[in-house]
Amino acid sequence: MAAPPRRRGTPPPRSAAPARDTTPGYRGYLHLADVGDTYTSQEAATLLQLENAVLKRRLFAEPAPPLTPTGHEEEDLAAAPRRVADHFARADAAAQLGDDAPRHLVVVGVYPTLENSYGNGFVHRRVKYFQAAGVRVDVAVIDRSAEPRSYEYDGVHVLVGRGAEAAELLRTRHYESVAAHFLVRSLWEPIQDALAGHRFFAFMHGFESRRWIRTMRNHRTQGQVDDAIGDTLERQRFWREVLDHPHGPERFVFVSRWWRRAAQEDMELVFPAQRTAIVHNVIDTDLFCFVPKDPEQRFRVLWVRSAANLNYGADLAVRALERLRDTPLWDRMQVTVIGDGKHFGLFEEAFADDANVTVERRFAVQEEIAALHREHGVFLVPTRLDSQGVSRDEAMASGLVPVTNDAGAVREFVDKDCAMIADAEDVAGLADGLRRLMEDPDLFLRMSRAAAARVRAQTSPEHTVDQEMALMGLAAGPGGRGEENA
Repeated sequence: MAAPPRRRGTPPPRSAAPARDTTPGYRGYLHLADVGDTYTSQEAATLLQLENAVLKRRLFAEPAPPLTPTGHEEEDLAAAPRRVADHFARADAAAQLGDDAPRHLVVVGVYPTLENSYGNGFVHRRVKYFQAAGVRVDVAVIDRSAEPRSYEYDGVHVLVGRGAEAAELLRTRHYESVAAHFLVRSLWEPIQDALAGHRFFAFMHGFESRRWIRTMRNHRTQGQVDDAIGDTLERQRFWREVLDHPHGPERFVFVSRWWRRAAQEDMELVFPAQRTAIVHNVIDTDLFCFVPKDPEQRFRVLWVRSAANLNYGADLAVRALERLRDTPLWDRMQVTVIGDGKHFGLFEEAFADDANVTVERRFAVQEEIAALHREHGVFLVPTRLDSQGVSRDEAMASGLVPVTNDAGAVREFVDKDCAMIADAEDVAGLADGLRRLMEDPDLFLRMSRAAAARVRAQTSPEHTVDQEMALMGLAAGPGGRGEENA
């Protein structure tokens, strides 16, 4: 005889196991028993949402805890004027521009060095374009664990310090504009008071304003989840403080329309429309130039990206390639995989015995990547989260056809005419995209030309750098109020 239906409010039998959330990515961390077994699912969801909101309001009403002292505060404050003066003496002596050239300050947590050319390399590309346009650019790195120093990298003079040096720059020089990339509390607190009188712009790339749930697959333990949630709460409080500060950003510059929407959802606030702009990351279409492809290059597949976390889809790439291993196409394929990170071993393990797959654990510099683009025809770039996707756009500029997933901001930068787009998490769709390109040389050549044209029409320097400079008052232009900022 069937058991009678349980009425709402009646506890389950003692032998019943607690219900587990089966949403992909949660890994079973969320138990209905954590809320209680006398609620309906609607009541449980409502109480979690509303009680969470009350707790956040109370948390955000409290002042943020101060940054942990570095132990060098007095030393840095006393030495900052000398360090800044020495830095300017070297930078001004090397400057090729007159004193009347507009000045711009870039504030970051990391900048490329001769030993590590990967640290925010996309910011360096912006700086080089600014310099070529006649702007005098200073770069201040705020790193609380670094020893203060100055150095030159590719014609850019960089001042590194724990915060006092950046504040001294702002107090002693007038800048037409100041830009911070990946603004976080450790960058903001040392300079917030010194920003008075400067036009300040915060560039929003993703990491600094995203919610823990978007990187759930990277968290393996409950402790990691707890830490990630704590980091999100700190970010949510931080951006409320920045929005309300009298020296806060004149504009919050997002790299895509999708990320503007996503950041507001993640931070649970509204960045006022009159204080936001959309400017995509620039793609160097001179370095990543289009060279018409040979039809045979459709069998040459490239994966060159970080495998530091699963957002970049290294596991999806491996599984998509494995689906082609038992097809007649496999013997014609040549696959090159270059990168590093904790998930890179997935490639090494899967393709150790495949002579047609080259797997190299290392990073490649931009010039080498451009050369690799010329040798290959297809760019395998699965993704779970992209606020833009610079490596994909660079490959497209070179004429490679991307095979990717419909996730994040991807649809803002590609369409079916220039990319093979599988659904989110769709390994079969990725493999099918590769197969379709290899089976149809005319389709491959048509999409290759369309990919290169799409980048030149959307993310080339005249559509990004020129707009960015006009937005910040460094060049004549619409001041960032044109179509791209709608």
